[in-house]
Amino acid sequence: MKQVLCAGIVVLDRIYALDTLPQGEAKYTASAYRESGGGIAGTAAVAVARLGGQGLYLGAMGNDAAGDWLQAELRQLGVGLEALQIIEGGRTPNACALVAPDGTRCLIVDRGTIAPQIPPHLPQADALLVDHRFPDLSAALLKAANVPSVLDAEGGEPATLRALAALADYPVFSSHGLRACTGEDDPHLALAAIDAPKARAVAVTRGAEGSFWRIDGTIHHIPTPRIEARDTTGCGDVFHGALALALAEGEPVRAAARFATAAAALKACNGGGWRGMPAREEVEALRAGGW
Repeated sequence: MKQVLCAGIVVLDRIYALDTLPQGEAKYTASAYRESGGGIAGTAAVAVARLGGQGLYLGAMGNDAAGDWLQAELRQLGVGLEALQIIEGGRTPNACALVAPDGTRCLIVDRGTIAPQIPPHLPQADALLVDHRFPDLSAALLKAANVPSVLDAEGGEPATLRALAALADYPVFSSHGLRACTGEDDPHLALAAIDAPKARAVAVTRGAEGSFWRIDGTIHHIPTPRIEARDTTGCGDVFHGALALALAEGEPVRAAARFATAAAALKACNGGGWRGMPAREEVEALRAGGW
């Protein structure tokens, strides 16, 4: 079982199902409501555990009700918490997700009042995944890493993303993050504009369009399978966690990208937050079937 250290943010998600996403000032009635764990690093760690690896979470929570709930949920889902930091009097991040029937969503995030410290000692791991939320922590971990390192460059300040991308083996941007860093919408031009001297590959995820990868100066496209999305919340986080696990297991980058694509697609079909993570056998069956 390979271990993936996932460092960054974890969030308590409050999710409302709506017939349509809000379009201006009005009152909307939800058809369903649930609570789930979320956040880039936290969700990635859960995905790793569900996919047959050992997800280790490094980050912080407050000693509040949201933090207590998230700790219990992570433990039940098999995530290691030996690197978790509890901040006395801190407010754990939380989010409100509004989800339409086609799986599209609107996300409102309260980042909380906590920030993890750089730990003096790190758990042993076979791969590292960091997000952009705590850049000093992410930069320190990337500099110290001697295992494959994945950066989830979903958002944040462009200068910060560019600096972190220069430290990672596999910087993987969202469309928004890459556009903010380069000013380009075309994935070929945008990926070519990223300066990542350490990177073995640089990528951008584009939802239903799949992902694009710059490997040895050549752009490769990994398409997504045809699916009926139920909820896309957390799919990018699942993608990054699955990618890190596949790299830890020694998969070549394009094979790892297909594994991550299959995992994210099945998560979109399942919905259900952390409890809707696909199992390893489901992902392998989809990947083996091709698309």
